[in-house]
Amino acid sequence: MSSETDICVQLGRRIRTLRQKQGWTQFEMSERLGIDRSYLAEVETGKIEVCLRNLALIAQAFGLKAWQLLKF
Repeated sequence: MSSETDICVQLGRRIRTLRQKQGWTQFEMSERLGIDRSYLAEVETGKIEVCLRNLALIAQAFGLKAWQLLKF
């Protein structure tokens, strides 16, 4: 599977784009969510899979439902 079609990479790009539209740094977002900045960085680059709880937490920060983050 290429990195262009990998769901973790696609999700990470979507999260990074939404974060940047909010004007938040990774540090600011991680502080808001109570998660480690390095974890957020790995999610945004698609290096790790995000668990459902964290997916819901991230979505909530953007005023979205978890499933809406997966609409690519």
